[in-house]
Amino acid sequence: MCQDEFKIAAVCPQPLPRIYSADEIVPVIERIIIQMNATRDHILRNVTKDDASFDTVMRPLVDVEQENNSDIGVIWMLQYGAPDKETHDAFSKARQLLISAEASWNASEEMYTILGAARDNEKDLDTASKLLLDKTLLEYKLSGCGTISKQDKEAFAKDTIDLENLLAEARSNIAQESGGIWLADEDLQDLPAEELDRIKKHKQPMETPPQEGMTFVPFSNGGTVAVLTFARNPDVRKKMYLADQKKLLRNIPLLRDIVKRRQNLAQRLGYNTHAERRMETRLLKGPDQVKELLDSLSSGLVSRGRREMDMLQKMRLKDLQKLGRGGDSTLQSSFPPWDLKYYQRLVSSSRKVDESAVSEYFPLEYVIPQMLQIFEDALGLRFDCIPKTELIDAKIWHNTVTVFSVWDTRQDEPAFMGYLYFDLLWRENKFRGAHNVTMEFGFEKSNGGRKYPSTIVMSAFPTVGDEGCVLLKHHQLITIFHELGHAIHNLVSRTKYLKFHGTSLPPDFVEIPSLMLENWCWIPQILVSMSTHYSHLRPEYREKWQRVHPGEEQPPKQLPDEIAHALVKYRYSGRGLYHLFQLSISLFDLAIHSAGSAEEAESMNVQKVWYDIRERTEGFDFAEVRETGSDLVAFAHLLGGYDMAYYSYLCCSSFAQDLFQSLFAVDPTNTNAWERYRQMVLQPGAEHPDLLKLLGKVLGHAPNATALINVLENADL
Repeated sequence: MCQDEFKIAAVCPQPLPRIYSADEIVPVIERIIIQMNATRDHILRNVTKDDASFDTVMRPLVDVEQENNSDIGVIWMLQYGAPDKETHDAFSKARQLLISAEASWNASEEMYTILGAARDNEKDLDTASKLLLDKTLLEYKLSGCGTISKQDKEAFAKDTIDLENLLAEARSNIAQESGGIWLADEDLQDLPAEELDRIKKHKQPMETPPQEGMTFVPFSNGGTVAVLTFARNPDVRKKMYLADQKKLLRNIPLLRDIVKRRQNLAQRLGYNTHAERRMETRLLKGPDQVKELLDSLSSGLVSRGRREMDMLQKMRLKDLQKLGRGGDSTLQSSFPPWDLKYYQRLVSSSRKVDESAVSEYFPLEYVIPQMLQIFEDALGLRFDCIPKTELIDAKIWHNTVTVFSVWDTRQDEPAFMGYLYFDLLWRENKFRGAHNVTMEFGFEKSNGGRKYPSTIVMSAFPTVGDEGCVLLKHHQLITIFHELGHAIHNLVSRTKYLKFHGTSLPPDFVEIPSLMLENWCWIPQILVSMSTHYSHLRPEYREKWQRVHPGEEQPPKQLPDEIAHALVKYRYSGRGLYHLFQLSISLFDLAIHSAGSAEEAESMNVQKVWYDIRERTEGFDFAEVRETGSDLVAFAHLLGGYDMAYYSYLCCSSFAQDLFQSLFAVDPTNTNAWERYRQMVLQPGAEHPDLLKLLGKVLGHAPNATALINVLENADL
């Protein structure tokens, strides 16, 4: 990934953060807790309501938080990236210590009172400081201050910790899920060689011995997706799908308990529902506004989705005829979910867009530098690769991690901006999925200097052997660019306080920049510029390609223009169904968190609610998984901070399309538009009192969903 064209990193004004070992994690957190306790004790002993001010109350809290920013950020990152179980176990202990301490801090009626006095006494605070003080008071309010009696605080804090432990258990179940099923080798004969090779090299479970003529297919590491996408036999796809659906059934009772506890805590704070409580920190101010947004999107999305489903069903029925199953009416009356990826691939292939063939032009090691070049040109950035020889002494957490120092070159003298990490490959104990993790946030130091961010693009792309090359499907290319967009947001942001830095935004705003940037992966000339056929990268890759394609002419070096244009032509193919899935999750999120009481939440049949919504919204037949399906708890969003926030993806998708059409659709390279975007969207982070108003100022009108609905309605199927 660190190619010759990258300059070796210049001397940086800030060292890389130190990565802690398993035996260091708990002592570091204990030291931080002691330090933060001492700061709070000092404030409460020495500051009265009369002399309370930002400087005497809020400033000491800010300083101690910012001083420990790096240590907490690094340790929090290890829950996602640590390669060994010992580190994960140490993190779990440290997390519980810190959560317990934070629950105690936020439940302090004394601190809440003195903070309130500081707010009342201050008349001329700057915007950022006033916003910080107000946000801090809201955190205390949401922990029961001013609402729950002192004698009930201890029970409330304990119940909050118990809920956090349940959430951590459910997330851990997802991260450490290692199941799969044995399939006959003949059932896998339709899979591409690369997919089959990866599956065969996957570590088999110790409890089941190898079976002759069979291959263990894991649910993770791309196993399920490969079978559902390529297996010709619908019975094999069904078998894989149904087995995969059962992999996290242990999370179902956990979800019911979590929903009940959330509702209970919300009612004790004076809210009618957990949904109302969570909406305190959102752009949209109440569940009713969320419902209104989802309803406004529903009709257009359902119409598009049904047209897509009809097209897939026609192809499926023709296929069943070829397989001799055309007379089976039970197979014709509905569309099963295990057939979706297979027929979407056939649709794509019929349009001269072979997903596997396209992926050969996007080797991971080549694509990343090309993506960085886009931001170099657009934002005046420079990315200097830090040599592996310098990444020693606890600088990285795994040897596959790559690091760049980032510089702003808009001035004559480049200015340091922070560090960008890439941790992209699957490994055991690593968090599944792609996301952006920030270890160090940026802020103004008390001495007038700056703390610079350190941020990571993290994913779990399937691994390959020594001779292999990781090839990205187009949707994976988009995923990386999306997460890189978050990382760039964190690098470019310049805020006074770390609490507002970069992506520390409400969830119904934070995805807008990255979703907007996904448009660049649908511009033909940019796709071509990011591409090179992997056989042109290294001699060993060329030799491997020639072994698989004996006697064939080597493919062109870059993605052919006609393929790029064909790919873009059908950009929105399947997007109706994709957005309907997002709509289903959003409606489910709203439904389970709108129970009228803890008892109602506890008795809720969450599987029935989930599959009722999915059938009604998406149109699939989930009859065979209604009692045994667990895909509602197989993703971590509703278990990890995105409860009553999943609607944010649709909200942000709508506003992101509005932003792209308004600023960049005519000329994606417009430097004036990029500078406006940088200064008004990226740099402020969350340090603006009315972000929706700010977005409207950038657009020149109130943000709306019209642009998204229009492109979906008018796009080719």
